[in-house]
Amino acid sequence: MSHTPARPSSREAGAALITVLTVLVALGVIVSILADRMRGDARPWILESQTAQALYAAESGIAYQLYLERYSDSSEPSFGLPYQDSVAGADGNLFGEKADNAKGVATFKAPSDTFAYRFDSSLGVPEVRVDRTRAFLDMISKAKYRNAEVTVSARFGKALDDSIFGPALTLDNDVPVEPFPADKVTGVMRLRSAAPGMATLPWPQGFSLTAYTAEFTDKKYYALEAALQKRLGDPEAGKGNGDFTPRSPPKFGKTGSLTFSLGKVELRNDGEEPWVIKGPGRIYAEQEIRVKGLIRLENIQLLSGKDITFEDSVSGDEVSAYARGSIFLHDRCKLGLEAVAGKDIVLENKSQTTLGSVLLSVGGKQAAKAGDSINAIRVVNEAVARGFLIAGGANGRVALATPANAVEGVVMAGSVWLAGEVRGPVLTRKLLCEGTNTRNCLGTGRIRRNLLPMGFVQPLQLGPQDRRSYVFRLMAWRRL
Repeated sequence: MSHTPARPSSREAGAALITVLTVLVALGVIVSILADRMRGDARPWILESQTAQALYAAESGIAYQLYLERYSDSSEPSFGLPYQDSVAGADGNLFGEKADNAKGVATFKAPSDTFAYRFDSSLGVPEVRVDRTRAFLDMISKAKYRNAEVTVSARFGKALDDSIFGPALTLDNDVPVEPFPADKVTGVMRLRSAAPGMATLPWPQGFSLTAYTAEFTDKKYYALEAALQKRLGDPEAGKGNGDFTPRSPPKFGKTGSLTFSLGKVELRNDGEEPWVIKGPGRIYAEQEIRVKGLIRLENIQLLSGKDITFEDSVSGDEVSAYARGSIFLHDRCKLGLEAVAGKDIVLENKSQTTLGSVLLSVGGKQAAKAGDSINAIRVVNEAVARGFLIAGGANGRVALATPANAVEGVVMAGSVWLAGEVRGPVLTRKLLCEGTNTRNCLGTGRIRRNLLPMGFVQPLQLGPQDRRSYVFRLMAWRRL
C-alpha cells in the first residue's frame, strides 16, 4: 500500500520564505557596512596616492624650470603653452603638438628657445613662479592632481667659484703688504704686489676686484631703487605713517604690498609672545622702517628711503631689506637677510645673520655728508655675520672691530680691518691695522679659509653670467 507525501502547509512555506528574506536582508546590511568601512579605509590611501602624484608634478615643475634657467636662450625663461604647429629644431627633428600626436605628448618650450622639453600633460601642468629680484634664485611650483594640490619651494645658488674664492687671501694691492706670521692666514694667497719672501699664486690677467663686485652691487642697487621710486611715486599710495602691532598687523592684500609715500613704518611687539609676520609681503616707506621686539619675519621685503633698523630679538628667514641710508641689527637679532644699503650695514650686540645671507654696502650712490665718504659693513660687540659681505665702491670697507667678532663666509671690500676672525676667503685691495689707513697690514685678525662651511654657495648675479658655465647648487627645498 503506497503513501503520498504530505504537502507542506501554506503557513510553513510562508515562515520559510520570511526566514530566507530575513537572512538575505541581514547579509545585505552586513555587506553594505563592510563595504562602507572598506571605502572609508581606502579614502586616505586614495588621497595619499593623489597627493604623491601632485607632489611629483610640482617637483617636475622645479626641475623643468631649472633646466630652462640653464639652457634657455631667454634671459628670463618661463613656462609657455604647447605650440600648435610643429617647428624644426637644429637637428631637423620636429617639435610641437603635431610632431607628438602619435604619442599624445605635448612639447612645452620657453620663448626663443632652441630646445624642447617633453612633459606629460595628462597630469596637468604645474604653475611655477620665479623670483629673480633676490641674490639667489627662488622658485615656487604648485601642481594639482584630481583632489590633491601640492606646493613646493626651492632656492638655488651658484657653486662657489674656486678660481676666485679658492685662495684664503686675494689682495689687489699697489702697496706691498707688511709681513705677518704664517699662522695668521690658513690657505694659499694671491697677491698682485707681493712682499719679498711671501708665497703667492699668479695674479689672473685682467682681473680687477673692483670691477668684479661693481656689476653685482650696481645691478642690485639700481633694481631696488627703481622699485622704491615707482611705488613712492604712485598717486594712490598712503601718505601717513604705518604703526603695526600684533593687534593691528599689516594686511598686504591682493597686491602683496603696503606703501607709505611720505611716512615712516614701525612694526612693534611689546609683549612676551612671539609675533610671526608671514609673506610674501612688501613694505615701502619714504622715511625710516623700524622692527622691534619678539617678531619673526618670513618672506618679507622692506624698502626705505632712509634707514632700516631691526632691534631687540627680531628673527626671520627670507627677509630682504633695501635702504638708501643704513641698515642696523641691534640686540640679539638673528636673520636670514639679503640687505642692500646705500651707506652702512651694522651688526652689534650679539646679532647674527644666517648662512645664505648677502650684505651689500654700495656707497657713492647718495650724497654723502661732509667728511663722511666711507661706506662700511661693521661687525661689533660679539656679533657674527654669515654669508657674503660685500662693501662696494672705492671707499667700501668691512670692519671686524674686536677679537670676539667673526665672519663665516666671504668678505669682499676695498679695504678690510680685521680684529676678529674670518672663516672663509677675504678679497680686498688693502688690509688695515687699527688706528691707521695708510699701512697695508693684517694686524690682530686671522683668515681661516679651511673653516668655510661645506656647500657654501655664491649669489647667481655675482661673477660671470653664462649660465651654462656654472653649476646650480640647491640651498633649500621645502613643501609649503
